[in-house]
Amino acid sequence: MSDYNEFPDDEDDPITVSPAVEEFLGDPGTPADVFSAVVAFLVDLRENPFPHLSMPVPGRPGMHSSPLRRDLGLVEYAVNEGSAPPRIYVSRILRAD
Repeated sequence: MSDYNEFPDDEDDPITVSPAVEEFLGDPGTPADVFSAVVAFLVDLRENPFPHLSMPVPGRPGMHSSPLRRDLGLVEYAVNEGSAPPRIYVSRILRAD
C-alpha cells in the first residue's frame, strides 16, 4: 500500500478513496474489466460529482451510489458540495459477482 504523504499534490485532489477501495484497486486478483470500470468511473467523477445514473442513498445525506459500466458492480461515495470543487470520498465498491 502506498503512503499518501509521499504525494504532496494529493491534498488538492478532490477525490479520496477509502482504504478498502485502495486495497481493491491494488489487488492483483481484481479482474481487469472491473478495474477498468472503476477507473472509468473515477474519471467521470472528476468531471461531474453526479455521473449519469447516480442516485442519492436514502437516509444517508450526501451519500450516492452509481452503477459501474457494463453492470459490473456499484460504487458508493459521499459528496461534500460545500467546497469548491466538491470533495468526494469513494467509500466502497460492490462487485456484481
